[in-house]
Amino acid sequence: MKIAIASHVVLDTIRDTKGLITNSLGGPACYCGLTARQFGFKVILATKVGTDFPQENKIILHNNGIVIEKYQIVESPTTRFQLVVNNECRELFLYSKCAPLTVEEIRKVQTDCWLISPVIDEVPFDVLTAIVNDRGDRNFVMLDPQGYTRRICSSGQISLLDNLTIDLSGITAIKADRGELGVLTGGLEGLAGMQFLHSVKGIEFVILTENRIIHFLHNEMHYWINLKNIDTSDSTGVGDILSSAFCCACIKEKDPLWAICFGAGAVRAALETKSTGLNKIPSKSKIEESASYYYNTIEFKSTVI
Repeated sequence: MKIAIASHVVLDTIRDTKGLITNSLGGPACYCGLTARQFGFKVILATKVGTDFPQENKIILHNNGIVIEKYQIVESPTTRFQLVVNNECRELFLYSKCAPLTVEEIRKVQTDCWLISPVIDEVPFDVLTAIVNDRGDRNFVMLDPQGYTRRICSSGQISLLDNLTIDLSGITAIKADRGELGVLTGGLEGLAGMQFLHSVKGIEFVILTENRIIHFLHNEMHYWINLKNIDTSDSTGVGDILSSAFCCACIKEKDPLWAICFGAGAVRAALETKSTGLNKIPSKSKIEESASYYYNTIEFKSTVI
């Protein structure tokens, strides 16, 4: 099976909670892509990097079955972020950003499903529409809206928009954190915001990550999984790992409940590595082990009154 990921490859400088600095490949293109490889998917990137992108990083991706094509290397600099990880939050700073994707580039892609996860400005709304209109052979489009909800301050620091109007028609699944949910729904929180995306916007699967709880809304049932507190110095990329694991499992297993358990299992397995950057990508066996546990402990309640 093939999964196409629309997102720029990123070069991250990560300062973790212990003050250690790591330079790492990053961004959803890498975290989602390498997770999808664990599920046996062929990964197609809709991405761009600059001529400054190191050759050794191309080799790392190639050795893991992910290829950056020659036409995806452009004159604009590679997208770069600095991430400062604190105990309960993280600060994000933009150093440079690469050129955006185009509709023509998207139309070249043949895939079973799409995972759209912009980091900053690289998936314009016309490209989003083009992806939705050509949804892949499995008719499945998952969106992580993080890049759409961000704004750049004069210092380069990234903050959240107050509100965003975006056409979400045709999106099959969405994953958002608490802040992103509020931006997308005009300030709604929790289950109310999830129901807005499900009932008003027509999104079949809605995932909300909030305070070590993964919420899932599908077919008027609210499910939630409680994650244990895992002491790790870097949680960068775990949201991308969740999105990819859910998307791949949903396509392969055809069981949304199993899919969200795989997503939660991937998060737990990644955090338990206690590694930095891409080194936290978990193995399929570790994901399955945690997914089986969550499948037997997941809590749920009908949203129908």
